[in-house]
Amino acid sequence: MPELTDAQLDQLMVDLGLAQPARRRGHPPLAPCGTVSAYQRHVRKGEPIDEACRRANTEANRKQTGAGKTLAPITNHGTTGGYKRHLYRGEAPCEDCLSAERDRSREQHRVRRAQQRQTGGAS
Repeated sequence: MPELTDAQLDQLMVDLGLAQPARRRGHPPLAPCGTVSAYQRHVRKGEPIDEACRRANTEANRKQTGAGKTLAPITNHGTTGGYKRHLYRGEAPCEDCLSAERDRSREQHRVRRAQQRQTGGAS
C-alpha cells in the first residue's frame, strides 16, 4: 500500500467524518452550535440538526414574525373597523361588529344600484 502524504491523510479523515476540514487563513471560524448561523450551515450541508440549533432558529423566527405577541383588545366594537379586526385575528365577529358590516354592505349595494340606474348599464 502506498504511503499517504499528510494532506491526503487529512483529507481522508475529513471524508470519513473523523475530523473537521482545516480552515484557510482569512476565513472566520465556524459559528458554534446553538446559533442561527450553525442551523443554516447544518441545512446547507445536509447535516443532522441538533436541538440547540433548532431552538435558536425557532426563537429567531418567532422574533421576526412576531408570533406569540399579545394583541391589544378591540376597542371599536360596532364598527366596520372592529369587524375587520375580528377577521384579522381569526375570530368570529361579535354581533355589534357584524351588524355594522351588514349595514355598510347594504349601503354600498344601494349606492352601486343607484349608479347603475343612472348610467343605464348593468356592469
